[in-house]
Amino acid sequence: MTLFFSLISYQPVWAGASSFAAKKVVLGDNLLSILRKHGFSADEREAVLAANKQLAEVYLTLDTQYLHRKIKDETEIRVYTAQSSRAFRITKNKRGVRVFNYEPLFQRKVVQVEGRIYGSLLGSVLEKVKSNWVATRFSDAYIFDLKNGKKLSRGARYGFAVEKLFDEGQFIKYGEILRTSLELVGSKVTKKLVRHKDAGIFVSTQESFEGRPFFAPVEYLKFASLYSPSRFHPITKKLQPHLGIDFELPTGDPVFASRTGTVLRYGHNKAAGFYIVLQHSNGFQTFYNHLHRIDRRIRQGLRIQGGEKIAEVGCTGYCTRAHLHFAINKNGRMVDPIRYIRSYPFHMERVLQSHLAKN
Repeated sequence: MTLFFSLISYQPVWAGASSFAAKKVVLGDNLLSILRKHGFSADEREAVLAANKQLAEVYLTLDTQYLHRKIKDETEIRVYTAQSSRAFRITKNKRGVRVFNYEPLFQRKVVQVEGRIYGSLLGSVLEKVKSNWVATRFSDAYIFDLKNGKKLSRGARYGFAVEKLFDEGQFIKYGEILRTSLELVGSKVTKKLVRHKDAGIFVSTQESFEGRPFFAPVEYLKFASLYSPSRFHPITKKLQPHLGIDFELPTGDPVFASRTGTVLRYGHNKAAGFYIVLQHSNGFQTFYNHLHRIDRRIRQGLRIQGGEKIAEVGCTGYCTRAHLHFAINKNGRMVDPIRYIRSYPFHMERVLQSHLAKN
């Protein structure tokens, strides 16, 4: 098991001179508009997209900067995906344009942020750090607490340690929040980020998930949308119930059965895209929507063990960004999954038990 809450292992920020300039992603930007800003013609932009199909999946956010440099007749741009460490180098010179997959060896600096809650949790964090990524990751750490009755009082203290990631000496984006603290019902609740392989979850020695029959269906818990009786739908533009939770993950990330059950149905429809429904004991059903790919062995009536991979995260059906829509039905009624799932996937249970025993 690898734990990422020690500061000792981080590389110092590279302090040498760099010919690159960091550029902000502004509202309305996409890869094509960035290339156009830096002198790429229409034909050259098309050639860039044709050179690497993965570029179509680059998701730019206002939190993530890109690098640009121009030396004599050569232009180079480095773009970084918001959801992963994947990056691309795009070059242009007299010989044409080229695209390279690029894995940056980010230099990391860990900074400590402290404050008090006045208004919303997200708004209070944004007052200190102008990053939606940081604010939502801090919120992710406490969703299970806040959705299950713990109260947040005005003036409550909070704090966290967060990574700042640099390439070529330039700040690119914030990384993970490594540890957190928040006053809930007058008590300080602290959490640490635990990673094991691709899993990334926040853990507290004060948490108990006894009586929760389901495990998380994904390895990395990044919440995009929660259960809500009425939500403004980003595609239909109407107020309608959102009867599940959305985990924001890159296309291709694994989806696991959250509990042992049998395949009730699977397939594709206009709204859900590729989907699977599992039937469990005690009147429960679980739903997995917008899948990129369903495992080939899935068929109606197949018995699936809890924690088995059944599909991959995607963006099929009514979808604007890759995510898993996960829902639970109990005795014919849709219920809030947060009240029934644990904050970790099945295969991390032993890892967490070992971690908690040491703390």
